Amino acid sequence: MPGGGGPANTTVDRIVEVGGIKLGFYGLTTETTPQVSSPGPGISFLDPLETGLDAAEDLRAQGAEIVLALVHTDLATDLDLVRNRAADIVLSGHDEHLLTFFDGKTVLTESGSQGDRVVITDLTIEKTEKDGKVSFSWEPDFRIVDTKDVEPDATIAALVKTYEDKLDKELGVEIGTTETPLDSRRAIVRGGEAAIGNLIADAMRAAVDADVAMTNGGGIRADHEYAAGTSLTRRDIFSELPFGNKTVKIEITGEQLETALENGFANYPETDGRNPQISGMAVTVDLDKPVGERLLTVTVDGAPLDPARKYTVATNDFMARGGNDYTVFGEGTTLIAEADGKLMASDVIDYIAAKGTIAPKLEDRIATE
Repeated sequence: MPGGGGPANTTVDRIVEVGGIKLGFYGLTTETTPQVSSPGPGISFLDPLETGLDAAEDLRAQGAEIVLALVHTDLATDLDLVRNRAADIVLSGHDEHLLTFFDGKTVLTESGSQGDRVVITDLTIEKTEKDGKVSFSWEPDFRIVDTKDVEPDATIAALVKTYEDKLDKELGVEIGTTETPLDSRRAIVRGGEAAIGNLIADAMRAAVDADVAMTNGGGIRADHEYAAGTSLTRRDIFSELPFGNKTVKIEITGEQLETALENGFANYPETDGRNPQISGMAVTVDLDKPVGERLLTVTVDGAPLDPARKYTVATNDFMARGGNDYTVFGEGTTLIAEADGKLMASDVIDYIAAKGTIAPKLEDRIATE
């Protein structure tokens, strides 16, 4: 594909013939991937629109009659792909909208999140040939399927159950009870202080005996509500923290900690994955101020933040590597590195199990004006 390629053992595009029609497929993901994940060295991410246009042109040159883009990009990029005809059909994700769109030339769909619904696009295609010239037209028909009403395939369901039975022996173990409700829905853990975020950050801070803790709301993923009185299991915690991140410990100055917090609130209150969940400190934020100047107050263990003092911070290895633009963490001194750290999920499990009963709640750790 012009301008780039894919990781090892992948293909950048593919043409499939169905009913005499050649369908060309290519994929895209966001160019911000290095900031929000850990792609590793040697992988670069190009402008999605330019890459998509190049891919579509290449597929059409190979004979594709309909081009489909499977993309993990935000809605603004999706619409750029549509307006610039970088595909005939754009099947998108990322924003988690439930969406069907057709402007007479290009289709855009998105199926929400968690597999709760699936958008199916049926194409009615007419292809005729007369006097050596091919005439080609198509129309979409959208179907939205609620997966709760779908009967699982019996063979696959039986295979899944064998794995679930094995996992239940380990993951189904109850570790403690929450006396307060917990909510890990996306808008909650990325939109402000969350009780479950407080729980996770407290567990990280206790695990490595740090002054404060910061973790990114985007790393809390189960999108689940737990009623007061719920018995929590290992499965619950691993579902909330599925990425295998480890708890690390660094030492930074108060000035650097303030820089990290400013980064955490750069896109606040949008549901950005960088939005922090914190422990051992409290902040007040003015969202009307420019990015980088939003912190009004920061206290650590009840005392005002001292820019010159050094503080120990528990965070996750992704953020310590500069993920979500927390690059300032790389300027600190590493006290517990990734290689020596435990899984965040294990730290949270141990924390709950040691207490037996927990009661996380909102404590004005993050206040806005």
